[in-house]
Amino acid sequence: MSTFRKLGAGVYALSFGSKKEAALVTFGEADVSAHVAGAGYKSRSEYVPWGAKDDQLVKMHKLASDSPNKWRLIKTRRDFTVGLGVYTHAGKEIKGQPTRYEPVIFPEFQAWKDLVNWDLEFVSMALQYGFSANAFVVLTLDTSKKLADVEVLDAFKCRVRKLKAGELKKSAFLVNPNFGTKAYKASDTKVYPAFDPKDPTKYPVSILQLMDLMPGQDYYSFPEWWSTEAWAKVANKIPKFHDSGLDNGYNLKYHISVPDDYFDKEGLTQDEKDKLMEETLQKMGESLEGTDNAEKTLFTFHQRGLSGQPVGGVIITPLKNPMSDDAYVGLFNTANVAQASGHGVLPALAGIDTGGKLGGSGKELEAAANYQQGFLTYVDRLILLQVLRIAKRINGWPEEMDFDIRNISLYTYDVTPSGSGQNPNSGKKSTDENDEEDAV
Repeated sequence: MSTFRKLGAGVYALSFGSKKEAALVTFGEADVSAHVAGAGYKSRSEYVPWGAKDDQLVKMHKLASDSPNKWRLIKTRRDFTVGLGVYTHAGKEIKGQPTRYEPVIFPEFQAWKDLVNWDLEFVSMALQYGFSANAFVVLTLDTSKKLADVEVLDAFKCRVRKLKAGELKKSAFLVNPNFGTKAYKASDTKVYPAFDPKDPTKYPVSILQLMDLMPGQDYYSFPEWWSTEAWAKVANKIPKFHDSGLDNGYNLKYHISVPDDYFDKEGLTQDEKDKLMEETLQKMGESLEGTDNAEKTLFTFHQRGLSGQPVGGVIITPLKNPMSDDAYVGLFNTANVAQASGHGVLPALAGIDTGGKLGGSGKELEAAANYQQGFLTYVDRLILLQVLRIAKRINGWPEEMDFDIRNISLYTYDVTPSGSGQNPNSGKKSTDENDEEDAV
C-alpha cells in the first residue's frame, strides 16, 4: 500500500512498503532473538538485573545476530581457547633444568570426563564465556560426595540472587527460562546455592560462576567485545543499506512536475480535489516504480508560463543514479578490524581481509595462531579450567595430576613439498616430536 508524505509546500514524496509487524506471539520458551529487551524486569525482583533493565544480554545477542561476522569472531575466540581439548600431565624434575611437563594419562580422569561428557560441556562453557565473560556451571555430587555431573547453563537463564541482610558475597543463583521477557514468572524460578570453595561438598547441587573479574562489576563480568558496540552498529547498517538500495534504488528515480492548477476541476470542493490528486499521483507512481519500492518518486507543482498560458501536461524527468560504494566497503572493513581487535582475535585468524593478502604466508598464519594461543587465551583457559581443579579436589585425584589444553598446530613439519630440493632430514622435527611443544 502506498502513502504520501508532504515534504513542504507543493512537494510530496510517494512511499511504498509493507506495514511493520505490530505484535509478536510466541508459545513456551521464546527464542532469544525474539525477546523484547527489558520486558520482564521489575525493580522489586529478587535477582540482580544484568543491565539497567535486565536487557544487556538480549541487546548484545541481537547486535551479534544482526552482524555478518560477530558470532564468527566469538566462536573463533572459543575455538582457540578450547584448542584440541584438555589433557593431563605431570611434572618431571631433572636436576639443574626447569621442570618439564609431559603428558600423562590418568585413568580416573579419562573415565570421569566420559561420564560427564566433559569435551562438549567444555565447548559450551567456552562459548558462553566468549559471549558474556561469564559461565554458570551446575556441579552435582553423588551419594559418596564425588563430583558426578557438570552442566553448563545458558547465561540468559541464570541470575545472581540479591544479597540478603548481612551477606557480603553471592550465596545463591536463580534459574528461570524467561529472564528479561514478558513470559517471565517468578513461580518458574529455581534457586541453587552458590558453590562454596571453603567447603566444596557442602551442597549436593550448586552453581559455580566463572568470570573474569572487572573493576566495578561485582555480580556479572562483561567481555571486551561489548565495547565495540558502536563499530558493530556501523558495520551492521552497511548491508542493510545495500539490501534496501538494490530493491528500491539508492536515490530518487523520477522527478514528476505537475501544473499547480492541474486538479482545479470545476464543481469540486477542496477535499475532493485533494482526494483526486492523491489517487492520480498514486497511480502514476505505481506505474513507474512498482509497489515494493520506497519513496523514490518526487512530485512538484509548477506555475503557468510567462505568457499566461498554462505549461502543458505533466513533466516526468528520469534522475541519474551515480553510485560508488568504495567508501562503504572501506568503512565496513575498518569496522571489522576494530571489532576483531575488541574480541582479542587477530583479524587474519578470523578470516577478515585487512587490505592485503589474507594473513600472508602459511608461516605467518602459523605465527599468528601461536601468538593467539600463547598470549591471548592463557587467562581464559586458567579461569575455565577451574572446574577441573575443583573436580580433582573433590574426587581425590592424584596430587601430581595437572590440566592443560593442547594447542592447535597449523604446520606438519615432516612433510616437504615434492620438488622443493630440500633434504627431508635436514633438521626438521617430526610431528610426534613436536607434540609436547604444542601443549601450553
